[in-house]
Formats: sequence, structure tokens, C-alpha cells
Amino acid sequence: MARKEWKPLPAVTALTGAAEFFKTAIVERFTKELFGGSPTEIRRFQGPANERDEASLPLAVVLDELRTPSFFSPHRLVILEQANAFIALHAEYLVRHLKGGFGGGYLILLVEGKLDGRTRFAKHLAKEGWIVECAQPYDRPPPWDTRAPAWDSELTHWVVAQAKAKGLQIDPPTAFLLHERAGTDLAVLDEEIEKIATYLASKNTSVADGDSIQAVIGDLREDTVFVTLELFLEGRRREALQSLHRLFEHGLPTDRGTSTREPTAIALQLVGALLSRVRALRRAQDMAADGMGPEQWVGAGLVQRPFLPRFQREMATTPLQRIERIVARLYDIDKAIKSGGDAEKLLELLVLEHSG
Repeated sequence: MARKEWKPLPAVTALTGAAEFFKTAIVERFTKELFGGSPTEIRRFQGPANERDEASLPLAVVLDELRTPSFFSPHRLVILEQANAFIALHAEYLVRHLKGGFGGGYLILLVEGKLDGRTRFAKHLAKEGWIVECAQPYDRPPPWDTRAPAWDSELTHWVVAQAKAKGLQIDPPTAFLLHERAGTDLAVLDEEIEKIATYLASKNTSVADGDSIQAVIGDLREDTVFVTLELFLEGRRREALQSLHRLFEHGLPTDRGTSTREPTAIALQLVGALLSRVRALRRAQDMAADGMGPEQWVGAGLVQRPFLPRFQREMATTPLQRIERIVARLYDIDKAIKSGGDAEKLLELLVLEHSG
């Protein structure tokens, strides 16, 4: 996005990854490069649901849009959402036209996940077109870097850069405070940065601090089950309780980019995830008693290597006696929730009684 000159634009571009904010920004820039302030020749299509659903979006329909001349512009832009199945169906055709293009038409493919770099299509697209990875920035340092401060993350540095682009000065620790309160959704963070910039302009300053963030956005963070479990297992009772309350107040983020506030759904997901984690810790404790260590835990599939430092911290704070108490309590909570018990209160008691 920092490039001043994008031309020549490729005939085919694939935007991969989970960060929809980045995809939207790239599409807008691409559109501006082609049409300036009058983006009249743009069509959007929804890709087929699977490779058996070719009839829902025939290749000929897309090609007609790409190749049909216009009185208003020499260019046409087709944006294909959920393009994975479309690529699988028509990859060979697309490869043949990557270099020659579509006679003034441009195709942007919005891909869920990543392209398989081993495929012929991905290899040719990397040479003749663009593959832009729109990955969601991590909001924590890498788990293997145990000495890095909590604020030293991709997301923190993105917030600093995004604020600078809007004329706002914010240091990394304050940027960390911002996304701790507002969550990790880039579109939401961008909106909050705009609000803070407007608020500070009214005070004749552009330097953000904790007070200005608190004044503008309060506490909006959407926690995840992952964050809550980590805090609980490491014995950080106060932070775990705060995370749990935010989880029920703001909802649990889902894979579809929405959130659910249904207490039973949130509680059952948390119980299931916690039960799975403590079972892995129990097995690792048994293996440790037999003289086996981190390499064997990884080999047994109990933890992925990048997350070993976190797993070892949880091992240190979760001995076998604590694991047994947690497992017994989880079975009781599961029954109580399914019988109509107060899900939030039950989990609150779990945190209070078994955080270390």
C-alpha cells in the first residue's frame, strides 16, 4: 500500500488471508488506480460454494464481464468473492491468460485462507500476477520470545503506523493499550483511531495517551476463549476474571467474523477448550514423571513447538492435583449449564476457586 506507483497492474490478483480490512483497502486502491474518482466499470460476483457447484457462476459469465468493451472506460474490474472453488475449477484457463490478460479487464480473486503454493496456478500467478497475503497481525509477541514486552507485536506496530498516517502520535505501549481495549478487528481499530484523532484535535494536540483512549473508547475488547484459558491456567486470577466478564459482555468472536453473546454457547466452548487443554497438561505431567520432556510432548501432539514456552508456563502453574480438581469441576459445570444453571456465575466460581 505504501507504493506510490502500482502500474502496470496485473490482469489477475489474488488477495489471501483473514484480514478483510487489508483486502478492502487494496481493492479500493486498485479501483482508484484504474478509474480515478469514477469507478463505474466494476462488477462483483460470489464464487461457487464448492467444485460441484460450477453452474452457479459459469466461467463464461466472468469472461463476458472482463472482455465486454465499455463507452465509459477502457478498463473493467471484476471482483470475485469466495474464489477458492472458482480457482479450483478454472485454474488452467486462468494460467493461460495471466500474461496476455483480458483485453482491458482485471480480475481480483478474494481467497479464503492461503493459496497452495505448490500448484501450477499459484506458481504462475506469483510470476505473472500478484498474490497479496492479507494476514491478520498478531496481537502478542511470538510465544518463543519470552523476553519481549507484551506490546511488541505486529498489531501494535500496525496501530502506530495507522495512527501516524492520520496525523496521530502514539507510542507502542499506548497502541497496545488501544487494541487491548478495542480488540483486534482492524476496521474497528481504524474507526477508534479516527475518533481519538478527532477528540485530540479539539484539545489542540495530536499525542495520544491512556487517558485519551479511556475517554474515547472505554473498554470494548472482545476476548477469546484462548486468552481467557491462558490467564486462568497461569494463575492470573484477576486478569482471568476480567477476561471472562468481557467474554460474556461483548460476545465470543466466531470464524465468520461475527460474535455470539449466548451465555450457554460461550460457556460450553470455554469448558470444552479448557478440558482439552488440561488433559494435554495431565499427559505431559505423566510423561515428565517418566523423564520425558518438551521434545516428547511435541512428538506426542500435546503442543506445537512455537507454543512450548506458554505450555511450560502452564505446566508450572498446573500440577496434577490442580488438574484433577479442575477436571472434576468442569464435569459438574457442564451438567449444571445444560440443566439451566447460570453459565457466567459457574465459570466465575471456577476461576475464583481454582486459579492456582
